[in-house]
Amino acid sequence: MPDATARALDDASAGRVLDAQTSFGRARDDWRVFHGLLGQSTAMQALFRAVERLAPHARATLITGGTGAGKSSLAAVAHRLGPCRGGAQITLLGGDDRAEGEYLREAARGARVPVTCFVPELRDLAMDQQAALVRALVTSADLAPGDGLHVIAGTSVEPGDLIARNQVRADLVYRLGAVRFHVPALDERRDDIPGLATTLLRDACRRLRLVDKTWSSAALALLEDRRWPGNVRELRNVVLRAAALSDDAVIAVHTLREACGPDLERRADTGGRVVDEGERLRVLAALAAVGGNKSAAAVKLGVSRRAFYRMLERLGA
Repeated sequence: MPDATARALDDASAGRVLDAQTSFGRARDDWRVFHGLLGQSTAMQALFRAVERLAPHARATLITGGTGAGKSSLAAVAHRLGPCRGGAQITLLGGDDRAEGEYLREAARGARVPVTCFVPELRDLAMDQQAALVRALVTSADLAPGDGLHVIAGTSVEPGDLIARNQVRADLVYRLGAVRFHVPALDERRDDIPGLATTLLRDACRRLRLVDKTWSSAALALLEDRRWPGNVRELRNVVLRAAALSDDAVIAVHTLREACGPDLERRADTGGRVVDEGERLRVLAALAAVGGNKSAAAVKLGVSRRAFYRMLERLGA
């Protein structure tokens, strides 16, 4: 396998926030760190449990979630736990790669050699590549676990919308949807922000060869309060800039404001800033479904009660 191909799926996990080794040796009921992924929120813990149970048996896996939410990082974990983890790895980016095409043709002919095919963004594939994937999945379906093809595909657009727009074949979506994981947006798991910010800061200091730094309480509060439409990727970039800009061991709020730049005020409340109407409608719908019980609405949305109250405050709901 070419070096570039071998690195492709490894690069997909470059966004992981903790070294994968730190997850080993922990008690199984501690889901805060899962194969390098960090998440103590209810939504992430449920996701970790689903991945551990389903990934080893998956022939096809579909990962949904917004841009920057961590789909590629989760795909790397799904491969690490998956039935073809010891086999070759290829990445389909939508271009015309002869080596990748040959892997798919071999799989379509019934080759038992284990191959994991990673598709970062499903809609980027040309229709002929989608057809080749379908043929390969059909042929591999009856092979023993660990043989043939395992496809892990990501999409930042709802699969049903992709089908409606004729961007993705319906039969491919249905086959990939045999195992489906959704990575929640960072704004939907705000309980994870302090831990993520602290870990990302440590990683940023190591990358920049700086002494370890910490957040001031005011800076950490600002990170928790800010909206993150770019999800974990956006948070990582802000943390990296803050680490580089700070001359002190404790990063002050004014340094963080500089690192955030002109987009600092992307917070959703009714104090003159823009409200995320989609999120507001989801919150109101959840409240209506449980008769206004806020604790039950928090459970329905997969967030803690504390995080839910913060959502209400931000949205003016």
